[in-house]
Amino acid sequence: MPSAASARLLPPRPALAACVFVGVERDTRGVALSDEQRFNHYPATPMSMISWIFDGALHMVEERRADGRPILGPPLPRLVLSGPQRHPVASWSPGPVHALSVAFYPDALGRLSGIDTASLVDRILPLEELVSGPLLAACQALLTSEGGTAAFHRLEDRLELLWSGPRPCKTGRTPLMRDWLRSLALKATLSRTGRGVRQVQRRIKGWTGLSHRDLQLFARVEEVAVRAAQDREGGELDLAGLAGELGFADQSHMGREVRRLTGLSPGRLNGLMATHEAFWFYRLLDESFG
Repeated sequence: MPSAASARLLPPRPALAACVFVGVERDTRGVALSDEQRFNHYPATPMSMISWIFDGALHMVEERRADGRPILGPPLPRLVLSGPQRHPVASWSPGPVHALSVAFYPDALGRLSGIDTASLVDRILPLEELVSGPLLAACQALLTSEGGTAAFHRLEDRLELLWSGPRPCKTGRTPLMRDWLRSLALKATLSRTGRGVRQVQRRIKGWTGLSHRDLQLFARVEEVAVRAAQDREGGELDLAGLAGELGFADQSHMGREVRRLTGLSPGRLNGLMATHEAFWFYRLLDESFG
């Protein structure tokens, strides 16, 4: 049994780099965690995500009482689809859990499933309610396995047979949303159905379910996270200096942007990443950016 909870990012193989953003495995089996440590905090995201719960149970935190105590939803199904989330979310497990989540580019998942991405924004639903056919069969097949990294690779095998979109030839680094947004903008601009600014923005919203302003916020906060991770490796993190270098009006302006996607100020988030198990996902991203 592991002596500490494990988490890992799983980058997709090159042939799927325009379809799958990244996979994330989390395993707390055999690890003694307190109730507070069994929370899982995630930032808002423009990605759509399919999750497999191989062992244990997870509940979404639906809201917080005035005293800060969480109100939990019912146990999630073993196979769940979450659309783009405009606000940070959290889940909680009553005991050990082993789960895999695979983030898809929303336009790619729409291509695979035929689902209108706009209908998924801020929703978390059983996968079977929305997806059918070969994609559902590919996802259900993983539930009979032990899960983890091997399950992710089996999913890749099946997705390669289903994916008919672009197949980039290079990968190997942590994927960045800014690269995806640039490719979306180029694709929308080159469309034959109109190249005006508003037409391009409407086209992107149709593919992602989110406004151009929302997507730009994700890219800006990602840049903060990347630079903060790199600066932290080089020494003490200078948030005021970072805000100036990245073009924010001041540190408060940067803090408001980060808080919109994470619910926390940069300083508070930095501290929790370093000390609190429940912020393992932020720590994982920070390590990959660094």
